[in-house]
Amino acid sequence: MKIPFVSFKPMERELDKELRNAFERVYMRSWYIEGVEDENFEKAFAEYCGVNYCVGTGNGLDALMLALKALEIGAGDEVIVPSNTYIATALAVTYVGATPVFVEPDIRTYDIDPKLIEEKITKKTKAIMPVHLYGQPCDMDAIAAIAEKYLYIVEDCAQAHGATYKGKRIGSFGDAAGFSFYPGKNLGALGDAGAAVSNKKSIADKIRALGNYGSDYKYHH
Repeated sequence: MKIPFVSFKPMERELDKELRNAFERVYMRSWYIEGVEDENFEKAFAEYCGVNYCVGTGNGLDALMLALKALEIGAGDEVIVPSNTYIATALAVTYVGATPVFVEPDIRTYDIDPKLIEEKITKKTKAIMPVHLYGQPCDMDAIAAIAEKYLYIVEDCAQAHGATYKGKRIGSFGDAAGFSFYPGKNLGALGDAGAAVSNKKSIADKIRALGNYGSDYKYHH
């Protein structure tokens, strides 16, 4: 008997009518980039995460990269990341020209070990990027205590949709956070997709502009 390692069929069958209706709405409007469907999702997902703003992106890597760019992190800067994570976490840092600095995990959780972060901080360090691995939240109290002195927090929530830490949704602890909607994620799209969330309007606005060729309104770049 062959059992598929990953199959989307059960999910798709369960949501078949809703998915087809959503496709029909988009198709009939002929509006395939952003638009009202995307706007509705952004509002609903922001509310779900307990944040003020959500900006749709092409994928989870874009969400993290744009968040770093919005915080003006770039060449010459360093970002603390866990040593055991998917490559996209480190790529987001290198794509903006910064350097990822790796910190080992807590053996009990496999999340980044807060006790090892401070020894890796230098004058070049600008942010900590905790990854909530397999949906298990990092120790955000300890990380926030370190970051509040002088660093940004950009959460990598690619595997943590819906997870909570002390009653608060993951994605709402940092200056910004990135989610992936790759088909195999907790909340998967029919294709690739992502979102960046933040409680700060200035950051969300900048992420949206950067994701649209630097345009904050039509034909203004």
